[in-house]
Amino acid sequence: MAERRRTVGTETWYRLREWDKGQAAAERLAAQAIQAEGYKSVDPSHPVGGPDGLKDIVCSKDGRKWVGACYFPRGEQKFSSIEREFKKDLKGVAKNKASGLVFVTN
Repeated sequence: MAERRRTVGTETWYRLREWDKGQAAAERLAAQAIQAEGYKSVDPSHPVGGPDGLKDIVCSKDGRKWVGACYFPRGEQKFSSIEREFKKDLKGVAKNKASGLVFVTN
């Protein structure tokens, strides 16, 4: 039986914490968040999956190239797990000759 929708204001929080939509949907959501923060030319690298060369998204801000990375694990994570993923994704800045990294996590 399908779970009933929450009606007390926690629906978004719960759906983000218990992310079950996969990497492609996470990248699309991250691209929308990045665009809302003023980044331009937001382009998900492989919105349907595949190798991405240490970048989930390529975008620009203030005339500079940025790479975006998203990490949407299921369930609450320890900071060390998120930090480890961030450090791995940070390598994409040099590899893709970008000015910086936009890191989006749930």
